[in-house]
Amino acid sequence: MSEDPEKTIRLADRLALRPKEAAAVLGLSERAFRALLPSLPHVRAGGAVLVPVESLRRWLDDQAAREPGRVDAIVTETLRSIRD
Repeated sequence: MSEDPEKTIRLADRLALRPKEAAAVLGLSERAFRALLPSLPHVRAGGAVLVPVESLRRWLDDQAAREPGRVDAIVTETLRSIRD
C-alpha cells in the first residue's frame, strides 16, 4: 500500500514532534530521550507531549555552543539533517 504523496508530511514541514519521532531524529532511544525531556523545550497538550522543532534546534545549538569539545560527528550530522 503506497502513501498519498499529498498527505505525506516531511520532517522539514513539521512544527512539532512526538517523543518517539524526536528521539529518532536525535539518534537516541525513546527511553534516553524521555530522560532528557524535563530539560528540553516541550508542550503538553491534553495527553500528548509535543516537542517544537525550532525550539529543539535552538536547544541543541545552545548545548553544542556551551560544550564544543563534546560535540562529535553524530551531533553535527543530526543538526544538518534536521535543518534540511
